[in-house]
Amino acid sequence: MSHKQTSSLPDRHGSIFELCRTNAPRHVHPHRHPLRPLPLILILCTSSTAPGHVLPLCAIARHLVARGYAVTFVGGAHHRALIEAAGATFFPVDGSLTPEHGPLLPRWAAARARIPEGWPRMAHDFATFFVGQIEGQVRSTQAALEAVRRQARPAGREVLVVCETMWFGYLPWKWGKKDRPEGWAEGESMPRSLGVNVTPLMLDGVGMPPFPLGLTPVGDGGGGGPLAAAAVRERDALLREWLYKYVAKEAYDAFREKMKACGGTEVPDEWMVNLSVTAHDTTLQLCHPLLEYPRADLPEHVKFAGCLPPSKTVPPGFVFPAWWERDVVGNARLAADDPARRSVVVVSQGTLVRDYSMLLAPTIRALAGRKDVLLIALLGRQGAEVPPGILPSPEESVDVGNVRIADFIPYDSVLTYADVMVFNAGYGGFMHCVVNGVPVVAAGITEDKAEVSARVEWTGVGINLRTGRPSISAVAAAVDEILRNDKYRARARELAVEVAKGNPLEVVERELRALTQG
Repeated sequence: MSHKQTSSLPDRHGSIFELCRTNAPRHVHPHRHPLRPLPLILILCTSSTAPGHVLPLCAIARHLVARGYAVTFVGGAHHRALIEAAGATFFPVDGSLTPEHGPLLPRWAAARARIPEGWPRMAHDFATFFVGQIEGQVRSTQAALEAVRRQARPAGREVLVVCETMWFGYLPWKWGKKDRPEGWAEGESMPRSLGVNVTPLMLDGVGMPPFPLGLTPVGDGGGGGPLAAAAVRERDALLREWLYKYVAKEAYDAFREKMKACGGTEVPDEWMVNLSVTAHDTTLQLCHPLLEYPRADLPEHVKFAGCLPPSKTVPPGFVFPAWWERDVVGNARLAADDPARRSVVVVSQGTLVRDYSMLLAPTIRALAGRKDVLLIALLGRQGAEVPPGILPSPEESVDVGNVRIADFIPYDSVLTYADVMVFNAGYGGFMHCVVNGVPVVAAGITEDKAEVSARVEWTGVGINLRTGRPSISAVAAAVDEILRNDKYRARARELAVEVAKGNPLEVVERELRALTQG
């Protein structure tokens, strides 16, 4: 789908795309010891599919490079441009992890499509996709460590690892793996690691419902009093036992077996997602504490970094659709009480599963033809085409009436003008809505999306439809409720103001400095 014209954006502070560019001047590191060189940074990040995990790590890389760190970033070739735009040295993943050459991904995708959505598909993902990548991730990690060590040794520089938590390939060395990569002596300590979590905090705890069922915690002060709260906690304990002992047993056992096969002889007897958070020397949750359930027993080394700020720039080479200036920017210039001004609703199916019948089709059918709404539907990938049957018949073409369809517009660009976002409950999309102060309608139950949807409801920024395939009437009712009831917009703006007070990139750098030895 072609784009015809460009447009400037309202000035916004911070930028995930800006942070991934290389033309900003380098800053002098404020805490650099005059006789001690900065450590070399190795970033390990799950990047086999969509860029949702890669972009936040690119922002971190860009910040560290600007502060004088040398950063090596292990990733897929399809994300090489993003990684190198951040100023990092690209290091390719093992061939078994690439969509082009690895046999794992095509087989996994074909089998996955036959699994019912919800927890059955999630259990399948853990047992096959995540566990299935461990060996390739270990090989990737070892090769990258050896390359970085060769770079570090002549200058006597320390190596630190920044590990996105769903990358399991460094964990065997955290759990007793004796074989050292080339350059490390037998018995020599391996680099310390900083975990970065870019999903909901998937960590069991007192009063926490089991992940990923999308349940919210209930405290003693909740409806029904202490007895009801005790009953909920008993329910959660039973559900957790059922999940780990029966539903997720294959994944639970396969993870431990694979870790031991890769040399990790001291794997704790816990669920793999808990371990992915707690295994590192420090782990940072890349969101504000207000977006997560309060925890009395959060481990001391698991901390909140805050939310990455919204972007005021667009990717290099991007141009906006021909209708952007007229329909979107022009609409924003109208007075709030002008009868011609329309509410802007954005709908996105996300970037991983682009089955437009799930969310785009019912949303378009729910809102098409309305004089008070401008609907912008995002297909989730540059070059994507709208398939037949998505638009209401007989208007089988794009950009008709009050509906505008685009293959791709950066979230922060379009959310600057949005009144409501209807989305598939992806965590990255949720963060973008929060930092832009936009209330949401969440419709997703696959992957971690039931948990994101639950947090949408719990934080008060939107409505949880509790399905990944909502009806036309359900979408229409939810959008109308948010447009009519200002409590959602007020809460979204309140959270946006609060999360803007932090600086997550400074937090990442500070925690890395704390890990530096000597």
